[in-house]
Amino acid sequence: MTGKVYLVGAGFGGPEHLTLKALRVLEEAEVVLHDRLVHPEILALAKGELIPVGKEGYGKKTPQEAITAMLIALAREGRRVARLKGGDPMVFGRGGEEALALRRAGIPFEVVPGVTSATGALSALGLPLTHRDLAHSFAVATGHDPALPLPQADTLVLLMPLHALAGLKGRLLERFSPETPIALLARVGWPGEEVRLGRVRDLPGLAEGLPSPALLVVGRVVNLYGELL
Repeated sequence: MTGKVYLVGAGFGGPEHLTLKALRVLEEAEVVLHDRLVHPEILALAKGELIPVGKEGYGKKTPQEAITAMLIALAREGRRVARLKGGDPMVFGRGGEEALALRRAGIPFEVVPGVTSATGALSALGLPLTHRDLAHSFAVATGHDPALPLPQADTLVLLMPLHALAGLKGRLLERFSPETPIALLARVGWPGEEVRLGRVRDLPGLAEGLPSPALLVVGRVVNLYGELL
């Protein structure tokens, strides 16, 4: 009998941001394939076998094709499998690729949403994405590739930008003033959480020594952070 795969979002930070459904799936799964950005306290909640399949940080890289093949093979053995990802599996987590592969292979699956850092980390710090006097829209994009076009929005959130900040600065200056406020948020909800405030002109130096995972927030709402502390 074919098993089932759950594409589970672990949220950002520790287990306090885990949804009740995600917790139940972790407790019932026979096998948990997890990324490197899942908090160790969340992994400790799993009852089944833990298999690390992160793209880095485990001494080797696991190709996406190998991860997908493993999910399909385990499900065909009749196993109940959790594919555990940081944040939300469908937000820059390759959950869409895995879901398509599972459907094409005839494997039953279910997506268990998680709280993405793109919104949750900011809210946890009291930093709003929108404000009726300052920002009526926000956009989220990957910060990996500085050549990609930046979306139009009052507030811009760039995920995992640390290795591309020099290139991103030029793209940001095409859209924003050098004096536009920015915030770099690192390891929110983890030990070593850090917030750095500055202006677009301060990049990339503002990020020097900042640990990963991190995200960059650009926009006038950043000015409210100090007032809300």
